[in-house]
Amino acid sequence: MASRARMSLLTADDLDDIPPDGNRYEIIDGVLRVTPSPSRAHQHILGALLVLLRPYAAALGITVYVAPLDVRASPVTQVEPDLLAVPRDVDRAITTRWSPMSVLMLAVEILSPSTARVDRGRKRELYMAEGVDQYWIVDLYAQTVEVWAPGADDYVGLTAADVLRWHPVAGVAPLAIDLGALFGELA
Repeated sequence: MASRARMSLLTADDLDDIPPDGNRYEIIDGVLRVTPSPSRAHQHILGALLVLLRPYAAALGITVYVAPLDVRASPVTQVEPDLLAVPRDVDRAITTRWSPMSVLMLAVEILSPSTARVDRGRKRELYMAEGVDQYWIVDLYAQTVEVWAPGADDYVGLTAADVLRWHPVAGVAPLAIDLGALFGELA
């Protein structure tokens, strides 16, 4: 019986050696994950969320970004959320990637068939364990949003009939996103 060669774990620094080719490269627990460029629908919803979140966040001293960008949790884990929000004072101190991950006030992943299992599984576990304030999983096909928060036993599930509320700062009215209108942009 032939023996199998043992694979060595990759580090987040190894990503710097990969030339840009249109794919998204992440390393989670030392394992390289490659996904193709996002779909038109994915990018449309991502842009719509950015337009809704950015002015609200800016008024609160929060900066909102969209991928590609790096968030490093450890030497063997670096991911690229589709959208993230960080306090402006932290943002000014960052030069290349966000670390620790706990500085994220919001991380958003928009599901695709190739990312759904990891986004709902290991990435959700990672964001929650690292103390990200909120993690949204946007499912374009089911037209739902899962809202996760650290320490919660389960997510809050929202449909196109609901309003998604983001409340990053106490004492300030939350941002209300009409999910029917958001998903209606895909028609």
